[in-house]
Amino acid sequence: MKIPSRVLPIAALILAAALVRLMPYILGAFGMGDVHDATAFLWNFSPVSALFLFGGARLADRRTAYLFPLAAMVVSDLGIGLLLGDMKMGIHAMIPVIYGCYALMVWLGTKLRETRNPLAIAGAGLAGEVLFFIITNFANWVVQTDYYPHTLAGLAACYTAGLPFFRHSLIGMALYGSLLFGGFALIERKFAAARSAPTVAPNPNQPSAA
Repeated sequence: MKIPSRVLPIAALILAAALVRLMPYILGAFGMGDVHDATAFLWNFSPVSALFLFGGARLADRRTAYLFPLAAMVVSDLGIGLLLGDMKMGIHAMIPVIYGCYALMVWLGTKLRETRNPLAIAGAGLAGEVLFFIITNFANWVVQTDYYPHTLAGLAACYTAGLPFFRHSLIGMALYGSLLFGGFALIERKFAAARSAPTVAPNPNQPSAA
């Protein structure tokens, strides 16, 4: 079975995003940073969400659009557990919610397949990040009983604590989304121009070179 030409580079980008997600833990394993220090790294400032949106928009096969990003997440979460020496840090109670939100990001991307409108892409990215923030923080409030009491004040505290992560995720989506969608559009335009360029037919009366 022939693999479509755009699948491999997009899959490579998604795997690269998973590696970026692992980088703080890799640095921590080599003593180059404390992964538990919230000020040491810009958490959530990664290309993961933007790549999920991009993959949904540009991978023609829907199964592939969902499979590649979620498989990359499984690999990176297993890596986190191995690097921290505690698999519960990689595979935990929030995983189904987080994966569900990333699948939602891919679904939003599939709605962009017929458009190159920057406003539509930006709107989908913003909607995905807002939904991720609302859903995952609510689930965290439900699960993390030791941190946030099951009261309105506890829920408000959970969302407040998540605001820095939300800010970083918005910046990451804007930056990486612009690079991915913009860069891909430029590449497509360049190749389309090359394919449509007129070719010069050889002159039968012109002698060939010796």
